[in-house]
Amino acid sequence: MEDRPIPSDPSAQPPTQDEARRLADFLSRFVESSPFDIHCHVTDEAERIRVEIEGPDRELFLERRGEGLLSLQVLLGRVAAQKGISRPVFVDSESFRQGREEELVEIAILAAEKVKKMKEAQKLRPMDPYERRLVHIALKDDPDVETESEGEGFEKRVVIHPRPRKP
Repeated sequence: MEDRPIPSDPSAQPPTQDEARRLADFLSRFVESSPFDIHCHVTDEAERIRVEIEGPDRELFLERRGEGLLSLQVLLGRVAAQKGISRPVFVDSESFRQGREEELVEIAILAAEKVKKMKEAQKLRPMDPYERRLVHIALKDDPDVETESEGEGFEKRVVIHPRPRKP
């Protein structure tokens, strides 16, 4: 994935970089008006707009399995949609989300192994939509298990079932 720095001359920006610039402008005003001592770097990537959070208060966004990062991502995604920005927004801080993704994949694989051994379904803890998607993707090619999401709202979770055998 190629990172492209955002040029300082707005008239020289391709349309996708203009999207990143508009989001960066909003984010700059948002951070200035907030009580948090953070700095946000917006990077224009081919598939998405990446926001990296740094600064003394960044730890506040990482508490409770990164819920602050996810909340900011949801907020910025809605702002982006209102501003006509078509690409998704991804918020991270020092690769926290990448580490969390690897942890979720490992949890999914271990739960799938337990399902295969015990021959009974396993319910994972409630997850946000992004986390549930990671679990579904991690196990989609496993011929011995299948996944489904169940529940509503904040209680929605992934259930891993043994896949029925075809006769």
